[in-house]
Amino acid sequence: MYRLACVRAALAATVCFSCYIPVSYAQSSAAGGSPGVSADGDIIVTARRQEEKLQRVPIAITVIDDRALARGNLTSMKDVQYLTPSLSVSTNNTRNTDNYSLRGIGTTFGTDPAVVAYFAEVPLPGGGGGAGNLFDLANVQVLNGPQGTLFGRNTTGGAVLFEPKRPTYRFEGSLQVGYGNHDNFEQQAIVNIPVVPGVLAIRAGISHRQRDGFTKDVITGRDYDNINYLAARFSVLFTPGDSFENYTVVSYLDRKEHGGSSQLHLINPGFYGNVFDSVVAQQKAWGPRRVAYNGQQADRQEILMVANQTRIDLTPDITLKNIISYSTFRNDARIDVDGSLIPGIQYYPTGLPGGLQNNGTPAFNQFTEELQLSGKTLNDMLDWTVGAYYQRNTPKKNLTAQELAIFGAPTVHFSQGDKLTSKAAYVQATLDFGAFSPSLQGLKLTGGIRRTHDRRKDYADRYYPDLPGQPCEYVPATYPNCRYDFPARSFKATTYTLGLNYQISEATMLYATARRGFKSGGFNLPAVPSEGFASFGPETVDDIEIGAKTRTTLGGMPLNASVAVFRDKFKDIQRALLFPSGTSFALYLVNASSATIKGFETQVDINPTPELKLGARYSYLDSKYGTFIDPVSQASYTGLSLPYTPKHKLTLMAGYNKDLGNAGTIELGATWSYQSSYRNLDAFDPDIVVKGYSLLSLNAGWNGIMGSDFDLSLYATNVTNKLYRVGGGNYYNSLGFTTSIYGEPRMVGARLTYHFGGAAD
Repeated sequence: MYRLACVRAALAATVCFSCYIPVSYAQSSAAGGSPGVSADGDIIVTARRQEEKLQRVPIAITVIDDRALARGNLTSMKDVQYLTPSLSVSTNNTRNTDNYSLRGIGTTFGTDPAVVAYFAEVPLPGGGGGAGNLFDLANVQVLNGPQGTLFGRNTTGGAVLFEPKRPTYRFEGSLQVGYGNHDNFEQQAIVNIPVVPGVLAIRAGISHRQRDGFTKDVITGRDYDNINYLAARFSVLFTPGDSFENYTVVSYLDRKEHGGSSQLHLINPGFYGNVFDSVVAQQKAWGPRRVAYNGQQADRQEILMVANQTRIDLTPDITLKNIISYSTFRNDARIDVDGSLIPGIQYYPTGLPGGLQNNGTPAFNQFTEELQLSGKTLNDMLDWTVGAYYQRNTPKKNLTAQELAIFGAPTVHFSQGDKLTSKAAYVQATLDFGAFSPSLQGLKLTGGIRRTHDRRKDYADRYYPDLPGQPCEYVPATYPNCRYDFPARSFKATTYTLGLNYQISEATMLYATARRGFKSGGFNLPAVPSEGFASFGPETVDDIEIGAKTRTTLGGMPLNASVAVFRDKFKDIQRALLFPSGTSFALYLVNASSATIKGFETQVDINPTPELKLGARYSYLDSKYGTFIDPVSQASYTGLSLPYTPKHKLTLMAGYNKDLGNAGTIELGATWSYQSSYRNLDAFDPDIVVKGYSLLSLNAGWNGIMGSDFDLSLYATNVTNKLYRVGGGNYYNSLGFTTSIYGEPRMVGARLTYHFGGAAD
């Protein structure tokens, strides 16, 4: 009975985990545009909800602009992580699920994300960061640590900001085609039109990518790990006067793929003896790029988002801004959980034959509304922002799954829904002490506070369709009267930001910041409601960060550098554990432990010559649980590192740019990245550790070929064709097996881009 309960619990976890897909503000002038680079070469970011120079923002940020995304062939956040200190993007049951972790703070399945992704200042539904999000962007900004006050959703890890390019008041655009190995076809078209110069502009773009998979089913010939998506974007900028601006962006993504591959790796002999040893041996003989499943995997995702920003300058010093959005999200997945021909452990959507059905993350609608009032007072001594935020997530289609007979267990049908309402109010201000005395010039104090109130109302049902009378499991009734409505729960918290920064010179800043982050609690779905375990509470983190940023010269060579040292005290971490439930066991989320995470990050860029640029990124993490004992197995995780926290991450970059005059410009680049090993989950499975690995990428480009409007770029990723594991399913002590997911092999390709209008200048 215990083993069967573990099977049920692990399967429920897999349903939720496999489908759980983890910054920006642009107040443009009347001419439109997006944050990027200022006239004097400074990088402009929006990490504090206003445009500021990167070197003057007192928090750790990594910025990757549109040119870096294109040159490096960065098509997903799994690629971006290698350029970002302390960011890890891990993979569990399916390759297409991105689990963000910043400074060791990640997301436990079934909970809110610890790192929230934003698109045009709106939280991306479903966690964000998937295919198509890096299309036609101005930049990606990664903000490390809890953003205690100013951002929409409450988190404990950080934020990732996707800033789309906004319409401008000049006619321009581009057409791009690309081809690479594995029949990788890419097409992209972008056009920007000033409908009424200085008043109304529109921007439209479409991107399509289709690539064969690099893993084959030896029986059916079906390829897995393929790519097939269509991304479209349409935006409108309306500026009838200098004091009014209205910006609307519509983003759509449709992804239809065969799903990611995973391979059976280990079998627990305590579960099956040597019954499946031949299956493991056969998989090892095939290698990691060939598989055999007893059902076809598939992955479908559709996201529609409409966001609007309205800005009104009430006075020269006070601005009112409103951000409103509506999004729909749907994800359907079919997964062969064991990654082999072992029967009975699959998830299939409704209406498809065989196995278990899983509609992935429940389809839902998301509505957000945020109102901000910001300004400067006391002769510009005080820079302040006051705001209110509202979010409502409503189930559009239940997460519904059916488990067919597994190892003799009766078929179970279950469904669930989660309704979230989040409200928050915040205020933040920065006081410039330089206004009091010339001796205090450059010294600023920032303080902010936020009050968040989250309310959840969930429901679930579970019944046995093959047993007499179709009995319910949650309530003493029979189908169709099996729905159980959890009593609504509210989660409230006060978070803050307190910081002091000192601008030593125009180019150098020191800062110290203390922040508190909060992540909402929730309900245990689809576990059977049980007194004391029907819900779990919020988690909090207290963060201290001390850092420095400088833009100077070293031996006459331009140098940009930053360093940050931090310590995070984590309280009431949300973790998944097996607990008694009646006469059986079930998987519950609980507030299990505390943790301390310490480390530092540094980013350095130097130009030895005008043509040559060298860069380095490094992060060190030391993460440890406090007292953490599994109350059932009595297994101790005390003192162990948190999952997804590689102790070392290092990236080295070199770029060479040569102006050929009328013949164009040549660009050459190389990136080498390394990350050390880390634990994949909180478990003691034999292969729970993902080994460290390094990757090499190369790129070359010829822009303005012979004075034309054409650019040609070449790229190669994983140049050495290294085989490396990026994650997998760890069910050794629950389902009796583990699986592995491997990174992409070598990818090479070329892109040809034609620029027209202002973009050709």
